[in-house]
Amino acid sequence: MQPTLDWRSQDYLKIFELYDRADFAQEFLRRNPRYRAAYHAAIAPGRSRSTMRRFARHWGLVFRL
Repeated sequence: MQPTLDWRSQDYLKIFELYDRADFAQEFLRRNPRYRAAYHAAIAPGRSRSTMRRFARHWGLVFRL
């Protein structure tokens, strides 16, 4: 596991130099408490595949096989 960089470090912004739109979108969602709560609700035991499809459609996600 890589050590977490301190956001005040001069090297912190370098990690974003190679990011594309999908990478930034992932970072946004990863930090969004509403997305995280919806994700955990969608993957809860007993949920159907249609629940995950609705979740993905709501957040504009595409899961490639």
